[in-house]
Amino acid sequence: MRAALYLSKLLATAAVAAAAASAQAQTTATSTFQVRITIQGTCLIASTTDIDFGSQLSAATTYSQTGTIQVQCTNGLPFTLGLDGGTVTGNVNARAMQATAGTTQIPYTLRRDSPTGANWGDDATSWYAGTGIGIGTTYTISLTVYAAATVGGAEPAGQYLDTVTATITY
Repeated sequence: MRAALYLSKLLATAAVAAAAASAQAQTTATSTFQVRITIQGTCLIASTTDIDFGSQLSAATTYSQTGTIQVQCTNGLPFTLGLDGGTVTGNVNARAMQATAGTTQIPYTLRRDSPTGANWGDDATSWYAGTGIGIGTTYTISLTVYAAATVGGAEPAGQYLDTVTATITY
């Protein structure tokens, strides 16, 4: 019986030693990897509103109105927004609406900052300059366009129109 007990203890010790040797024989290796994203800078003109002076009498006066340009740019990205001279004259310093049925023109101005502020044009001296705060409706920057149309009093009845292009550069 002693021999059987001794043999049993010997076999148990051998099994523990084999398990320990097997555990020590395993090796591991590690590696690392990166997780990354690159955010590209971008800007967009989210929306614009037409400037409508409404129906007016042909009386010598100046009519004022505003419009809005909404932009979105990547946070921290500098941008400029320029307005061209329109399709009638192409001249930012002499914009005009033209009769849709004729050649009569009504001059108008587009200004940034205030109704009497700087002319809003399409070169470095007359651009709006800003910095983006993000992309998405929460980060929209609303810019007011201050417009004034000068009616001379002798214009024929009819609709007058010009089309202006806003360009954002970043």
